[in-house]
Amino acid sequence: MGTLKKFTDPILRAINGVPFVNRKLGTLASHYLAIHQAPNYDSDINGERWLLETIQKQTPMGLCFDVGANRGGWVQMILSVAPETRVHCFELSSPTYEFLAKRFGNNPQVVLNAHGLSNQAETVTFKHCHDGDGLTSMIEVVSSKNTEEMTGRVMRGLDYCMGHKIEKIDFLKIDVEGAENLVLEGFGELIRPELVPVIQFEYGYVNIVSKFLLRDFYAYFEGRGYRIGKLCRDHVDFSPYGFHQEDFIGPNYIAAAPQYAAWLGA
Repeated sequence: MGTLKKFTDPILRAINGVPFVNRKLGTLASHYLAIHQAPNYDSDINGERWLLETIQKQTPMGLCFDVGANRGGWVQMILSVAPETRVHCFELSSPTYEFLAKRFGNNPQVVLNAHGLSNQAETVTFKHCHDGDGLTSMIEVVSSKNTEEMTGRVMRGLDYCMGHKIEKIDFLKIDVEGAENLVLEGFGELIRPELVPVIQFEYGYVNIVSKFLLRDFYAYFEGRGYRIGKLCRDHVDFSPYGFHQEDFIGPNYIAAAPQYAAWLGA
């Protein structure tokens, strides 16, 4: 990188002195950066499938949680990677749950729950997004105004696990549009590397509204003995936290037990 910078700096400084070229190159560079940094939700290329396949090769997953299961895209993916795993799904929005139930209602590997998880048992108001129910949120829908207020039931993950005699979760995936910290709080002391070795969660613009920043995720997980990093195409970037990372782009971050981090890092 140092050699490349030494070579390109004089050229770029010269271009910077030519207004027309400078403007065009600046526009092109901004466009490239926007593409490079844009959140990617294609699981085949954003690292989600790679992550599951890598873990499954090292230690087969027996029980997984999908909190914010939506219509079951992630469930379908993990069952294709780990056919023997049992997946507990949680979906707060009843219109979305109907799609999930039609898709997996007869699958013995899938446990469907028509409620969400949070930090306490209660009935909550949330915004169901008609432009894409994957944006439905208890916090705020930041990219659409086409929403409808609904109510649904939530409970603590710890209470759910106690009720189902679950002592270990091999993979916990949380995608609840800004309420990830509430879900984590609801699991209490279960969130320990030896009990939940891998946690995938989303981070994005909605965290501006929730006021739970990436810095807070790092503090939470590192305080419990996890390594935390951004999920990339074929690795997890376990770099230490820096303020420059607070870009609200995301989308997926991983908290991993140290042994798992050794498998998943670059």
